[in-house]
Amino acid sequence: MRVLMVSKACLVGAYQTKLTAIGQAADVELTVVVPPRWEDPAGPLELERAHLDGYELRVSPIRFNGHFHIHYYPELPRLLRELRPDILHMDEEPYNLATWLALRAARRLDIRSLFFSWQNLNNRYPPPFSWLERQVLDWADYGLMGNRAAVEVWQAKGYDGPYAVIPQ
Repeated sequence: MRVLMVSKACLVGAYQTKLTAIGQAADVELTVVVPPRWEDPAGPLELERAHLDGYELRVSPIRFNGHFHIHYYPELPRLLRELRPDILHMDEEPYNLATWLALRAARRLDIRSLFFSWQNLNNRYPPPFSWLERQVLDWADYGLMGNRAAVEVWQAKGYDGPYAVIPQ
């Protein structure tokens, strides 16, 4: 199974250990896309190349860097066409522009997709974020949640697909 994961969090070396573990599974061919850096409010985060065994790391430009809800990866549609993964794993919340654009591109290529969420408060977002969120919940084939509270939030918001709780 070919998996393409998109994650700004995996810039950090400590988060790459899970990628090594996933990539070592006999039936998984993992490619991970990260930006070269993230302009965090606490200071810029540069890519750390710490744990790279078992998967391919691709560095891709990011637009609106530092803006959690509106950043996106302009090269992702091309990467999806090139790599043809079986699954797109967006390591982002359903209400983010990056998630919506990625799942839209995946749908056009018949690629299954999933999102990840820690959202434990049932926040109502204004348009356009509420529109993005609704479509992502409709489009996603799977949800990964960081805790049980996130499951309850997304079910209350209408997500009725399969999911797993995987604390990180």
